[in-house]
Amino acid sequence: MAENAQELESRAVDRFIFFSDAVVAIAITLLAIDLPVPHGSTLPAFWSSLGDNTTHYLAFLVSFYSIAAKWTNHHDAFRYTRQMDSRLRALNMLWLLLIVIIPFATRLLTEGVHQSLDVNALEYGFYGLVQSLGAAIMIIMLRHMASHGQAPDMPAPTLAGLEWQSYVLALAFGLSIPVFFATRYGWVVWIVVPLLLRNFRRLRARQHPGAPAT
Repeated sequence: MAENAQELESRAVDRFIFFSDAVVAIAITLLAIDLPVPHGSTLPAFWSSLGDNTTHYLAFLVSFYSIAAKWTNHHDAFRYTRQMDSRLRALNMLWLLLIVIIPFATRLLTEGVHQSLDVNALEYGFYGLVQSLGAAIMIIMLRHMASHGQAPDMPAPTLAGLEWQSYVLALAFGLSIPVFFATRYGWVVWIVVPLLLRNFRRLRARQHPGAPAT
């Protein structure tokens, strides 16, 4: 009976992971569906049309990267998962909710034309909030799995590394939210914060060479 219970738990975890992978795949595909197709009967007109849609393509790349990074963390964490409970399922569904909202939030960045600074801040702030909350939920899931023994084989450095990557995403997008209310270039924070944190990590590793790398 113990073997049957373990097999049932393993099947439940597998279905849990397959469902999550399917939802993420759909969300990341929806990003490409909304990409505008450049037009032009001549090469200069074609390049001009391509340049007019630069914001759409950049927003797609940022969103694609963020979803890919979140899915990678999810994959690396749940490959060690041996059991789950209702709280972990609920957290994962909330994480998936934030994932499927990303295509909608991405469209908000590209649909508006000549908005005021306040409207621009609300749209970009919403996008940053969705991204930041998604990373924060991953941190909560990782800590829940660790505290409840649901991923007993996960090495401590792997757990620390996954938490660190999620912290970077949460901070980069979260800190940009108030910046957008002062300038339209708050997206620079998405680039600067990860670079600063990465350099800080490297500097700390050099100062403490005996510490485990994450």
